[in-house]
Amino acid sequence: MKNRRIIVTHYGGPDALQLLEEACPERKRGEVRVRVLAAGVSLPDVMAREGIHPETPSVPFTPGWDLIGTVDRLGQDVAGIAPGQIVAAMPISGAYAEFVCLPERELVQYHRGLDAAESVSLILNYITAYQMLHHSAKVRAGQRVLPLRVPRPAVATSRDLFPRKPRRRFPASCA
Repeated sequence: MKNRRIIVTHYGGPDALQLLEEACPERKRGEVRVRVLAAGVSLPDVMAREGIHPETPSVPFTPGWDLIGTVDRLGQDVAGIAPGQIVAAMPISGAYAEFVCLPERELVQYHRGLDAAESVSLILNYITAYQMLHHSAKVRAGQRVLPLRVPRPAVATSRDLFPRKPRRRFPASCA
């Protein structure tokens, strides 16, 4: 089986992107091969392509910070996930591909009823908001936050996207 992926051949503009066709990646112990349904395109991808993002890999590399895909094959010692299951991940690079192998621990169950192309845009944004609340602002239970410019459908979809129950609730308020 063949795999196509986009690689950045040198740091620069869109001309740095090249389509590469190669053998499908093989999963290692603890990894899952995922068939990518949708990959996000974001500012960090552009910055990585230009070589100015702090987490830019060495060239050549495959960009793609976030993805939604279908579990294709399981590596040795993988349990709790099954072929055909839809998952979301934020590998930081590598998502601009038909197939990608990722550690099982980096995959999150994805709600099958949602549109992958629309939902993938929430992954990086959701994680960024989470980090700002918990790591930068250090919001604690009982404190109030005022989210600005958050469209209601995005809030509802992010709840559906990651079906795990939150450990703590942080009520939003305009008080």
